[in-house]
Amino acid sequence: MDRKKKIYLQYGAIFIFIMVFGIINFLVKTPEVWRSSMPKYNYATIPPKDLMDLMSRNTELIIVDARATDDFKNGYIKGATNFPYINLKKMEKALKKDRGKIIVIYSEDGKISKEISDVLSNLGFSNIKNLDGGINAWIAAGGEVVK
Repeated sequence: MDRKKKIYLQYGAIFIFIMVFGIINFLVKTPEVWRSSMPKYNYATIPPKDLMDLMSRNTELIIVDARATDDFKNGYIKGATNFPYINLKKMEKALKKDRGKIIVIYSEDGKISKEISDVLSNLGFSNIKNLDGGINAWIAAGGEVVK
């Protein structure tokens, strides 16, 4: 085999390698492209009085306590389910079937729940509410806490 044919074979092999790598990259990145086409929703921040109104109207409501399990055991808003903020994937899986329902998220002071609300909104949850001031504001407003 002469030198020219070796060079053409090497270039051909490099071309095929680049094409295969490009196809694999396309297949791996495709779900991200599809996800970016999902509509982005915004969440609302509500004061404790609005949550009290929602609860009194018997609205089908999901309340998520994003604090640690020990904090949850010390007291939580009636009807709340505990999904600690450290396990966001579990929270998303559990709430997936309730995407269209009103989901109220709270934490100790409202900072962590604000971040979680933003993430869930970006994942396609359309009706997320963040409790302004968290459970501290809830207690200060006279809200009921279950122990």
